[in-house]
Amino acid sequence: MRALILENSRLYRQLLDNILGQQGFKNDIAQEISIAKDYLQETQYDIICLNEHLQDGSGLELAKFCKADKALRDIPILFLTADDDFTQHNPADYLDTIIYKHNLQQISDQIVHFLEDHLDPVFSEGKILFIEDSKSVAHLIITALEQHNYQVDFHMSADNAWNEFIEEVSYGSDFAAYDLIITDVNVEGEMNGLDLTRKVRQLDDARGFIPIMAITAQADADLRLSLFQASVSDFIQKPILVDELLVRVKNLITNKRLLDKVHDQRRELFTLATTDKLTGCQNRHSLMEYAAKFISQAIRHQFAVSLMVIDLDHFKQINDTHGHAVGDIVLQEIGRLLNDSFREGDMVARFGGEEFVVLLDHTSLQQGLRVAEKLRQKIEDLQPHQLPVSASIGIASLEPGMDLNFETLFHNADLGVYQAKENGRNQVQHVTD
Repeated sequence: MRALILENSRLYRQLLDNILGQQGFKNDIAQEISIAKDYLQETQYDIICLNEHLQDGSGLELAKFCKADKALRDIPILFLTADDDFTQHNPADYLDTIIYKHNLQQISDQIVHFLEDHLDPVFSEGKILFIEDSKSVAHLIITALEQHNYQVDFHMSADNAWNEFIEEVSYGSDFAAYDLIITDVNVEGEMNGLDLTRKVRQLDDARGFIPIMAITAQADADLRLSLFQASVSDFIQKPILVDELLVRVKNLITNKRLLDKVHDQRRELFTLATTDKLTGCQNRHSLMEYAAKFISQAIRHQFAVSLMVIDLDHFKQINDTHGHAVGDIVLQEIGRLLNDSFREGDMVARFGGEEFVVLLDHTSLQQGLRVAEKLRQKIEDLQPHQLPVSASIGIASLEPGMDLNFETLFHNADLGVYQAKENGRNQVQHVTD
């Protein structure tokens, strides 16, 4: 799948590229209508994301151009605008959907919802790992699958196929993940198709649930029992009937993708419950639930932890001067910076408004001070939305042998923020209990 993105703003270009990339699109990006027209002549696109204002003209003109062209008219156009009254002043019959550029998370939600409702390409294609040591059978199957838009990775050896599969880090609904394994039961080598199936089923992650279709030259009762005991999802008997194969493949991949969606929705619900929607950091509820366990472990196992409270300086002035939409962009870029700046064992949360909290695992006060100072400089250098932004940071630590709870640590770090602001802002201060 391929998308064309036309957008002036660097932030929105990156946002759209990320959203569509996560949905499996390869993206071409432009800022000018003239360049976009060149792309449209050379490449077939599945969707166009188009801003109202471009460097050399109106996005509306390009939308009209596309809908007037027989080869382009069926490409869905997602039109982005910051004008709440856009539809009152402009005919929008040639736009498939209009997305208003006020809340970045809503943009993501709208695009994903549109793709699911209008394209949903996941059921018409898939990635298949195929094992067959007969060249004639392999040629027949590969040709049929590739003609129906399936991507096929072919091996004559189950051993080689297993080595490739076990190295595959993507699984589940990830666009790069395998959706189906098709294997002949009897293939040459140390491992046959049944051995491969059993090894896959022993995996303790989502790869272990991938559908597996077995190919067999015989289908007696004992073999069928062995296949299902090994947890094969389906089997097909030689000689291969192509139409039957394609129906079985489609059914298996469709069921797999539907289950992927269920698992994705469960993860999304968990994420919604624990994540701040605007910044992508953990939310206050998640912080309060996790922090007590975090501190308790540190006391039990005698290791240091540090807590930072980060408060953006003069943030109210940004909202008052530039509007809350710009304020949201600033918070989102700060959130992205924070999420990218810390280790997997640390916790980054938005506590509320322009205030963030970071719990630093196995980190003493002196180490925490160095981390906090680096972060303060990163925030000052960031200039989100090309605006000067700084932060006052307070830090407190729990050292081995101390017995402090989260509330006390937070109180001490918050006092540090207060001192930093009293001393002129854009600095790090620490308070000890």
